[in-house]
Amino acid sequence: MLTLLAVLAVGLAVFAVNTVLAGGPDDAPAVTTTAQSGSAGSDGYGAPAEAAQAAPQAQAAPEAAAPQQAPQQAQQQAAPAVTDSAFAGRSAGNEVTVAMGVEGDKVVAYVCDGKQVESWFEGTVNGGKLQLSGVDGDLTADATNQAVFGTVAVGDKSWPFSAQPEDTPAGAATDRAVLKKLGTA
Repeated sequence: MLTLLAVLAVGLAVFAVNTVLAGGPDDAPAVTTTAQSGSAGSDGYGAPAEAAQAAPQAQAAPEAAAPQQAPQQAQQQAAPAVTDSAFAGRSAGNEVTVAMGVEGDKVVAYVCDGKQVESWFEGTVNGGKLQLSGVDGDLTADATNQAVFGTVAVGDKSWPFSAQPEDTPAGAATDRAVLKKLGTA
């Protein structure tokens, strides 16, 4: 019992010293009281007024730099997404092979399943968008120099596909013999 009284006395002494040194519960900072009571500060989220005023100034700096970046971004967007290249790949389920070549704004593609499907497509590239059509279908895709992702439709069937760059002789990216060889490999 004596130990319990000693612990209680030490606890009260520590509490009294802490209250005197901290200035008591009435001197607590306003931000702590605001945050604990759940009311919002001047910014609507509990931050003091100084932080609310500093935020718009910090946001203004990136906007000032934006005009300098705009010409660089325009140059990047104006550059073609895909240059003279040949690509070969397969549909997602390996139903068909796809080979295509890009030269300037001209695109030629060959699609084959080795059995019944064999179709040629011609079209254009605008930026990274390819639009091709053939006698019995169409092909749309997004292209970069690293890959082509799209969908090809022949007759009443449609397949998503991907294709990767392939080495071809200079100037032969849209040569039908080269593409047919790539598309049947």
